[in-house]
Amino acid sequence: MMVGLKNASGLITRFSYTLCLCLLGLLTGNSLIGQESYALKVIITDQEVGQSGGAVLLPDKTYADTLTLRKSLQEWLLALHGRAYLEASVDTLTHIGPEYLAFVHIGRTYRWAKLENGNVPPVFLDKIGFRERLYRNRPFAYGEVQQLMTRLLEYAENNGYPFAEVYLDQLEIGTDQINAKLMLNTGPLFTIDELNMRGDLRLSTTYLSRYLGIQPGDLYSRERILRIRERLRELSFLTVRTDPMVAFRGDRAAIGLDLANRPASRFDFIIGVLPNSDQSGRLLITGDFTAEMQNQFGLGESIYAAFEQLRPQTQQLELRFNYPYLFNLPFGLDLNFELYKRDTTYLDVNTNVGIQYLLSGRDYFKAFGSNQVSTLLTVDTLRIRQTGQLPDTLDVRRSSFGLEYFHEALDYRFNPRRGWSILLRASAGLRRLPRNNLIRELDIPDPYSNLPERSFQYRIETKMEAYLPLFRQSSLKMALQTGFLVSDLGILANEQFRIGGARLLRGFDEEFIFATNFAVATLEYRLLLGQNSYLYTFGDLARVDQRTIKSLPDANTVNFPYGLGAGITFETQVGLLGISLALGADRRTQIDLGAPKVHFGYISRF
Repeated sequence: MMVGLKNASGLITRFSYTLCLCLLGLLTGNSLIGQESYALKVIITDQEVGQSGGAVLLPDKTYADTLTLRKSLQEWLLALHGRAYLEASVDTLTHIGPEYLAFVHIGRTYRWAKLENGNVPPVFLDKIGFRERLYRNRPFAYGEVQQLMTRLLEYAENNGYPFAEVYLDQLEIGTDQINAKLMLNTGPLFTIDELNMRGDLRLSTTYLSRYLGIQPGDLYSRERILRIRERLRELSFLTVRTDPMVAFRGDRAAIGLDLANRPASRFDFIIGVLPNSDQSGRLLITGDFTAEMQNQFGLGESIYAAFEQLRPQTQQLELRFNYPYLFNLPFGLDLNFELYKRDTTYLDVNTNVGIQYLLSGRDYFKAFGSNQVSTLLTVDTLRIRQTGQLPDTLDVRRSSFGLEYFHEALDYRFNPRRGWSILLRASAGLRRLPRNNLIRELDIPDPYSNLPERSFQYRIETKMEAYLPLFRQSSLKMALQTGFLVSDLGILANEQFRIGGARLLRGFDEEFIFATNFAVATLEYRLLLGQNSYLYTFGDLARVDQRTIKSLPDANTVNFPYGLGAGITFETQVGLLGISLALGADRRTQIDLGAPKVHFGYISRF
């Protein structure tokens, strides 16, 4: 695998790299030691100085040492060659004391007479964007030719020809024009044979080949082969013991992987110690329990269960099951069940069934159907009797259909330094408002009379993250998460998004803020301490609209809460420990330095 100039390498080298090496040898023999600064004066020896060298002349300047002087002169010559001055060279380099004199011949500029296709298949040229007209009577730029040849070589290597060779043939250099033909020696065509796994990992080869995007019968792709280790590193249930190996046999390429099992099932618990918003001077203890099992059956599946005690008498249970590549097809099953009890007010039960179309890595499209039921646990009949109006919390039944897309391009999923990811989810459904018997039995005019029982509702959610590397061991995280609920009859309080807490909008109690629509922007600086450890400081800023069906038309329901804080996540022999401290405020409250939100997190793998 190489890029070269066949039958013409001596000529091209004469005009470029050999001259630079000769220049380096000349400069080495004329070094001076012990001077404080060195001046370089360039003298153009061409007879027509104005036409040959005026626009490309290296300005006279001084240098701190001879090494810097040599490097500057060499870079200038290379730049001249790249601008089609192929004859540019140093005829003489001498010095008088601290001053260097460089007598330079620049010469004429060379142009392409033509660069023709020699034997490259037209489909290859179309893929790399080659057009012969772009190389007719145009300035010769060797850097552009190198890029063209590199693109052609890479396309061949990624489409079944790992031993391809690209070169220029029949190279002719005239007075000031160059003719050449672009040639390709593809070598033999290779296809993928199979994935050979060694080690104690129990994992389906079907799952692994589809996850990597490398399946038997596919054309050999050097790009995909080089990404294997990066892709495997993102699977938490395995360890890559050695670099992947490729063995070529006949016209087939077999890929060898040495993989070891790594315990990835986990047990997490988080304890939050928060000031009690209802009772001054008292603390509120919240808890979070999570259990997750991955690849227990060797099929890449995952089982997830979580229980949260967000505040007294408020609990949340979530169960998820994901099974990829059903019947060895690029489809996966995704099931989700959620139960949420809001003190003694209402109970939500949500079920979601989705079919994923799995792309490479963790990317996917998903179509899903969901059924959401919200049931009142208590009804304030006295208030309804007094006002004759319904509250903003009612019994709700909603059936919807939606689409979801996820794409991830991170260098390392668990603690990324560069890259980005995006999640888009949208659904539409029929909302029904069943009549509550306790309300209808009140001895007042029917408060449901002006409220249609059926209506449509739309739900849109997005989550975008980007990571930029800073310095050597740090990164900047930028994130935006949004949610919108739209209905022609307004939104009930028990239909709203619940945000706030450690996962979204830090500095507030868990799911303390109810929102009909919201946007939360995050800026977080991370100092990386290890593969899974980092210090961070952050700021979260949100725009929250809390309008419900009971809000007055002219009421200002928009708020701008924000949170500031810092934390640390570090890896130990038995798991990960995280500690964060955050302060929050909005337009109605100020930051209270005496009431921070403190969270402790511990993850144990078994």
